[in-house]
Amino acid sequence: MNTQKRIRLSPTLRSLWLAALLATSLVAPWAQAQTADAPSATMGAAERSMPRVTVVLAGGGAKGFAHLALLRRLEQDHIKIAKIIGTSMGAVIGGLYASGMDTGQIEKVIASLDPGRVALDQLDRTELPHRGREYQQRYPVDLELGVKNGALTFARGVSDGQRFLALMQELTANVAPNSSFDQLKIPFRAVATRYRDGELVAFDHGSLALAVRASMAAPGVFAPVEIEGETYVDGGLVANLPVEVALREGADVIVASYLGDSDKIGETLDAGNALSVANRMLDILMRQNERRNIALLRAQDILVRPQLQDFGFGSFDKPAQIILAGEEAVQAQDNKLRLLAQVAAVTTADPSQPMPDFAQRSITIQQLRVTGNKNVTSAYIERELQSLLGTQYQAHAVGQKLDELYASGNFERVNYRLTQLQGSQYELVVDVNEKTYGPNFLKTSLSFYSESSGTNLFSFGVGYRRPWLTPSGLELQADVRAGSQSELAVSLFQPLGERWGLNGFASYNSSELPLYRPDVSIAQKLATSTLRRQELGLNLSYDLSQKATAKIGVVANNTQVTIDTAKTLSYPTDGGSPAVYQPRDAQWEFAGINMQFTADLLDSPSFPTRGYYINVEAAQGVTSNNDYTSYRANALWATRVGPHVINLGLDLGADHIFDCNGCALPTSLAPLYLGGFQSMGAYQMGQLIGDRLVHLQGTYMYRLTDGGILHQPTYVGFVTEAGDAWLSSRESSIKYSNTAFIGVDSKIGDVFLGVAAGSGGNHNIFLQLGRRFSLW
Repeated sequence: MNTQKRIRLSPTLRSLWLAALLATSLVAPWAQAQTADAPSATMGAAERSMPRVTVVLAGGGAKGFAHLALLRRLEQDHIKIAKIIGTSMGAVIGGLYASGMDTGQIEKVIASLDPGRVALDQLDRTELPHRGREYQQRYPVDLELGVKNGALTFARGVSDGQRFLALMQELTANVAPNSSFDQLKIPFRAVATRYRDGELVAFDHGSLALAVRASMAAPGVFAPVEIEGETYVDGGLVANLPVEVALREGADVIVASYLGDSDKIGETLDAGNALSVANRMLDILMRQNERRNIALLRAQDILVRPQLQDFGFGSFDKPAQIILAGEEAVQAQDNKLRLLAQVAAVTTADPSQPMPDFAQRSITIQQLRVTGNKNVTSAYIERELQSLLGTQYQAHAVGQKLDELYASGNFERVNYRLTQLQGSQYELVVDVNEKTYGPNFLKTSLSFYSESSGTNLFSFGVGYRRPWLTPSGLELQADVRAGSQSELAVSLFQPLGERWGLNGFASYNSSELPLYRPDVSIAQKLATSTLRRQELGLNLSYDLSQKATAKIGVVANNTQVTIDTAKTLSYPTDGGSPAVYQPRDAQWEFAGINMQFTADLLDSPSFPTRGYYINVEAAQGVTSNNDYTSYRANALWATRVGPHVINLGLDLGADHIFDCNGCALPTSLAPLYLGGFQSMGAYQMGQLIGDRLVHLQGTYMYRLTDGGILHQPTYVGFVTEAGDAWLSSRESSIKYSNTAFIGVDSKIGDVFLGVAAGSGGNHNIFLQLGRRFSLW
């Protein structure tokens, strides 16, 4: 029998012993050769009191991929991790790993993410409700402002962080809500900064997804997070490399992965604007707290410093390269890690920390409860989530429904938790944060269009939106535009149940109409007229699905066309004698019935790459001094193969809005027109005009760039077209046009430059910025 007395080292002696061992490896290059024998001879007692190894993971955005290299090395060496402490991206990687995901799964998930969609909450256009798509087309600028308590406000971050939170909830669905993070597969802490006093907070319980989301709430990028009545922002402000937390929690050995060595040697940073200065000041604060924490490391601790100068916060498209840099940094610490493996490795799985298995339970969603809402009624939220009642809990299904709720545009954040009622029956508690800069919202639009004929159009617009004026969902919208085209419009929309809606509107519009010589042989502008239109209407809408809507309504219209230049015009003909053209002022008014069907599944209204659009309208006057009938049909189909994109479009129209009594040249009155990009580009805007229209177009585009994290792709392309707009009193003459262009599907609207040539020697060069113009 072995009667040797067992020796138990105190924590202080154990730390001193480890410091001596690892320090020796730094001063004696030959120590590596001795490690096979020396530790076994001296460590019998220490093996029975294994050192607590704490892994500390720094923040740094996409550079956090480098953390995976360290975690893989610890896996390979079977080093038992007592705790993981992470900040920002370090909290993301650490939280997923601590909950049971392996490094391969984490790399696959994060590398496959669309940063624009997940990190910046960019919504695919097809995810928006029909009214949301219509509003986006009028105001393509993503930035939304608010008016609150009489002051102009805006969102608390570029991104709400909702999509990221939903992803974390799905990936950590195996972790019970409101759990202790000490009960994870590996105990875990997420470091955040308390907003009210700047205090460091290390979350050790609660919602794991929400704690991680709070840790990465970078100021100005991601909106702050509210947890139990407190507001939190990114932990990097106080401890981007939280060594101090590891020490506070009793770490014997700290293995830290640091991402801060990113400034290139000799690089001069230009303080060129306020944004770059503010960003640099934030970076300086983080570097300072990182240096303070690095100084706390002891001789036995290990610091891994990957060289990441060539990567940035948003380099999510380069996971392999970043991980490789991490592997090189890990290899540089090979001696220390090999020594650590001698005293902290385990040969079998640790049964004391089983994998969390909350998602494996039998969970039926028996009840719904809404918290946090103010203006948006609980009844609306419950109706949107009604399909979840009575179903088995699936994180993906719940996340998808909450994503649809977020896409409604009412909320900054939508979170959930499950509360047990009895047995397998649970209550789904949905906690929402309405947009903090509401309830009055503003959007702006800026438009500029120029053609080779000298036509220059510009306008600036402001849209006001006030949803939830009443508990039933009444919404007010107002639009103001000034410039070459002016507009003043107001509308009220009242939801009538889940699919029905009633919309009342009144508007005044004023537009400049260029008048070209009627034979369109050349683009000769002869005169300018002004169109003024007032409308008052009411329509009933029904959403056949989220993507298709039918409307029927009544409208009263008063329209005036005034010639602003000489009313007797002449131009030379091929025969040499001048032709006389006498446009005339006009006015008409009518009341009629309108019907419309719209199905819109395009991913972009400007440069679509997939989906289709169908719009059919019919109108009939019922009381009028003039005949009034109108029929319109528009269709567009888009598809893509890699960077290659094809669009095919068809436009048809027939209008009778005046009684011409056989006049041959009522050009200033005709409501249908062609000219400009993808509308017979060789002709000037409004050069082809009439009360009948037919138009076919095919567009090929090649995507030059994806547009980065903001998804603003650049295209070069070619458009071929055939069509005409003509008066019913005359015969049509199909014309042709070909256009070469370069365009950007930007967040401010269309940006394109085109050069076109077509029938009769007509040609055009045009430039568009922002929202497209419509003459009528």
